[in-house]
Amino acid sequence: MFDFARSLGSGISPSGLVVASLGFFLTRFTVTLAVSDGPMAFVFGGVLPLVLGLGLSAFGVALAVGEFERAFVRTVTLWCLAGTGAMFVLVLVTLVGNGGMGPLSTAGSRTYLSNFLIGGGVGGALTGVYAGRSNRQQHELEQQAARLDLVNRILRDRVLNALTVIRGRVELAESRDDAGAAEALSVIDNRSAGVQQVVENMKHIAHDGTDLSLDAVPVVPCVESGLDAVRESHPSADYDLRADVPPDLRVQANTMLDSLVAHLVENAVVYNDSDTPHVEVSVTAAEDTVSINVSDNGPGLPERQLDLIARGEIGSYEDRSTGFGLDLVRLLVRSYGGRTAATVTDGGTTVTLTLPRVSADGGVVTSRTDAAFGLPPRRLGLAIGASLVAAVVMGVPMQALSGGVPVIGALYGVQNPLVGWLTHGFHSVVFGLVYAALVRSVPGHRSDRFQYYGVALAWSVALWLVAAGLVMPVWLSLVGIEASLPNLTLATLVGHLLWGGSLAALYRYGCRSL
Repeated sequence: MFDFARSLGSGISPSGLVVASLGFFLTRFTVTLAVSDGPMAFVFGGVLPLVLGLGLSAFGVALAVGEFERAFVRTVTLWCLAGTGAMFVLVLVTLVGNGGMGPLSTAGSRTYLSNFLIGGGVGGALTGVYAGRSNRQQHELEQQAARLDLVNRILRDRVLNALTVIRGRVELAESRDDAGAAEALSVIDNRSAGVQQVVENMKHIAHDGTDLSLDAVPVVPCVESGLDAVRESHPSADYDLRADVPPDLRVQANTMLDSLVAHLVENAVVYNDSDTPHVEVSVTAAEDTVSINVSDNGPGLPERQLDLIARGEIGSYEDRSTGFGLDLVRLLVRSYGGRTAATVTDGGTTVTLTLPRVSADGGVVTSRTDAAFGLPPRRLGLAIGASLVAAVVMGVPMQALSGGVPVIGALYGVQNPLVGWLTHGFHSVVFGLVYAALVRSVPGHRSDRFQYYGVALAWSVALWLVAAGLVMPVWLSLVGIEASLPNLTLATLVGHLLWGGSLAALYRYGCRSL
């Protein structure tokens, strides 16, 4: 049974929620006093900081559910906290220098302090985005330099050695009879094929495994071919193949899949220190993926090569060629849309290749890998735009029937139409991003309509019951506005269903266009 909450939680970055919480907390006092100080003070001292604070909070939610590297999100979060803290220290030092903390006892001073802190948080977040991108670019450049050095080492080692053997065999063929010449030409042919394969591999290493032509490849024949190739060259080892899957099962890959299997099996044999190396290869299938597992009874991969499989880090070590094959495996599997993993136990090592499964009609079944849970930037933008439109679809009839939009602004300090619409739009964006993450978490075998409209219906009803029915009346009571508890009316239910239906329709159409 599909675990919906666990699936969603695996794709959320907790650091992004820190930014969201900080921005939300700092908006509490932004417009409390500014509304009574005139239009200019209301706009620049209240509305503008409110927009920045709520924007920071929505940005944090986007970081939490978006397809961002965890290191990038952590960098942005740390800079955001640093900017807020630095601004707080600056205000504190200024107050102490002017004679004490007395000014902070008034509501207006707390409002201004909140505005300063929002500015520090937004500035810190922007700095964090720049720093995160710079760190990522620097890391990519370092990895690309390591790849180029790796290419140079492999070419010099394997290609030049192969060419030396080829030259020697050519000379031998020229001086021998027909039988000897045939044997020499056979060696030349094999070595030439090896050179061609190495050069082909170099292309994938140098370009990070991108721009490959993919096809629906039968997985079992590829695994059998790779295993047979190693069995022929290392007949003393013990091999076991378990493939309890349909014989026509296909995955998204290319013709190098059997070479990847052969390399993993050969590694399991060559670097095995047991008396009788044993390698077990199994193929298992899930609804949207196929896994190829290569297990051995050897000493286990060292930590450096485990990192290479998990993260693809090419380290700065002298003999980089030792990681060449594993790096090629990881690059190609990632280019197939799959992932690699490795586990080491007392019994040996298991390397797992998880590849996207191809359906009977030739289409790739949507893969739910760990990276797939995050929303890509284009879908984040689509979800935000659809949420803003859905806020209008919900807000217009709600305002016409009950005049309830300004009440939403009271949650943030003042019952004002402009503030009400701004905060209503903010709520819609936050809940819309969560909706998009929920849609992304639905298993790929679900129907298209269920994936979008079913989730929207369930999410809308949940918001009506919890956010509108319980949280909002309690919050209004805390700010001095009477509200019935629970506040469950037919009008608010219709409004939430309008919001969910319009959001689902817009987001579904946009996703199809993308």
